[in-house]
Amino acid sequence: MVAATTRLIIAMMWWWPTYAAALQLSSHERLRVRCRMGRWDPPPTGGRSAAEDLSREAIAAASGAFVADARATVVELPRGATGIEWGTDLSFVGVYVRALEPGGAAELSGLARPGAQLVAINGTQVFNARFDEVMSLLGREAPVVNLEFFDGTRDDLFAATGISTNDVGDDLTITVKDGDRVVAEIPARKGVNLRDALVGYGLDVYRGTTRWTNCSGKQMCGTCIVDFEKGAEVTNRKSNDEDGTLNLQKCAPSTRLSCVTFAYGDVTVSLQPERSGFFGSATSGSAW
Repeated sequence: MVAATTRLIIAMMWWWPTYAAALQLSSHERLRVRCRMGRWDPPPTGGRSAAEDLSREAIAAASGAFVADARATVVELPRGATGIEWGTDLSFVGVYVRALEPGGAAELSGLARPGAQLVAINGTQVFNARFDEVMSLLGREAPVVNLEFFDGTRDDLFAATGISTNDVGDDLTITVKDGDRVVAEIPARKGVNLRDALVGYGLDVYRGTTRWTNCSGKQMCGTCIVDFEKGAEVTNRKSNDEDGTLNLQKCAPSTRLSCVTFAYGDVTVSLQPERSGFFGSATSGSAW
């Protein structure tokens, strides 16, 4: 009897302060307290207010995110040490975060989560690129990489971008002109790297001396320039670095560096005429 009374007193000493504090709360909050007193915590709802969503969207946009959505995040991680195990499905198109290395850079950032879709690398869209292409981009020589993630499923990602899943993964045609003459119509898959497609078809995207001094698609020489006649809107966004390199060479706004351009629909491009002078990337100083 004494032992039972002692246990009751101890239980009341634990329970009463919690119960008294609960009396000051709303009915909804009191319900949550009673659940805790009963040793059961309801799972978090994961919901955010509209203000929080707008704030996250603004942060994503300011960080250069391709997807204007509260679930988009841009994070800077060290190249080659991201702390991410990448995954893909049987189509080998699209890459997601399969797992995070405990204590790795991605986990410590708090911005990358397992299951998140990889949207872009350094401003280049990769959400519909092949796994090997994405890994190649991640392996580029650079001390850090800016990765954009989307915290959701692949279908959620396409819904957020306004792109139908029926419109991706199909074939496209790259029409290539040299002056007024069509020199090639190259079949490819959506998400194809433009330089790889052109060079693989045997076309010279460099012209002049840079056919011998170019960087072979490593995004360093800034000389694999093409001019878009049609389809620029179905390619990835032009980054500030790419725009600066082209402006330095006094190129038209319709031009792109083919090594950093990915096509998601039919495009028509013109090869650059041969030019002489000192052109190329501001960092490499290639001549063509």
